[in-house]
Amino acid sequence: MAALGTLLLNGRPAPPMKGQLRRKAQREKFARRVVLLSQEMDAGLQAWQLRQQKLQEEERKQKNALKPKGALLQNPLPSQ
Repeated sequence: MAALGTLLLNGRPAPPMKGQLRRKAQREKFARRVVLLSQEMDAGLQAWQLRQQKLQEEERKQKNALKPKGALLQNPLPSQ
C-alpha cells in the first residue's frame, strides 16, 4: 500500500504538498543553472582552445620565417 497521505480514499493520488512543490522547483532551478554553467564552460573552453591554436600558428610562422643567407649567416655580429 502507498504511504499515508499520498492517496485519497477513492484511490486517486493526492495533490503534491507545498514542500514537495518547493523542492521540485528548487531542483528544476538548480538543473537549469547546471546546464547554463556547463554551456558557458564549453564556450569558454572552445574560445581558449582557439586562442591557443592561433598562438601556436603565430609561433610556427615566426619559426619558419625567412632567414638571412650568405655573409650575414657567416658573421651574425658585424665587427666594429
